[in-house]
Amino acid sequence: MICAQELPALADGTKPLAITAAQPADLSTCSYLLVSGSEIAIASGFTVPSPADFGTAWVWGFSLVVGTYMLSYGAGAVLRFFK
Repeated sequence: MICAQELPALADGTKPLAITAAQPADLSTCSYLLVSGSEIAIASGFTVPSPADFGTAWVWGFSLVVGTYMLSYGAGAVLRFFK
């Protein structure tokens, strides 16, 4: 984590952040903390799945929907045949 301070407002109204030169030992005194994605994941307990994991989950979900449709279509065809 990196301590940052807010700079005065610019002409367009935005307030940029500047990293402080000396990082304090107690980060609770900082106005803003800059954190990386891995630090957010550790702090919040939420992680973004890898592309391979996401792809696997998507294929499973897609296969379940299409597979269920195909099975029900086949069962419906058999029932229509006997009607």
